[in-house]
Amino acid sequence: MRYYAQRWSIECFFRQAKDQLKLDGYRVRGRRAVKRYWILVQLAYVYSMFESNSDFSDGLDLLRKRKGHSLVEFIYRAAKQNIPIDTVKKQLHVA
Repeated sequence: MRYYAQRWSIECFFRQAKDQLKLDGYRVRGRRAVKRYWILVQLAYVYSMFESNSDFSDGLDLLRKRKGHSLVEFIYRAAKQNIPIDTVKKQLHVA
């Protein structure tokens, strides 16, 4: 039971990432492309959490209302087009 309790947050992340960020919808096959896609999905997830002060669903709703999907859509499109993570980070002014 303790092991399952420790994994609960991980399970929640995967469910939310699959349902709301289409983590399981990628069409890339290369190892590098899959890594990039995962990184971009995680960036979108963390940004949503940051925007709402720790609740992903509220953060994602807030982003969609306030920014018209622009950031999440940008990250999703970049992942689909295999844009290098360094390019994405530059455009987001993250690094």
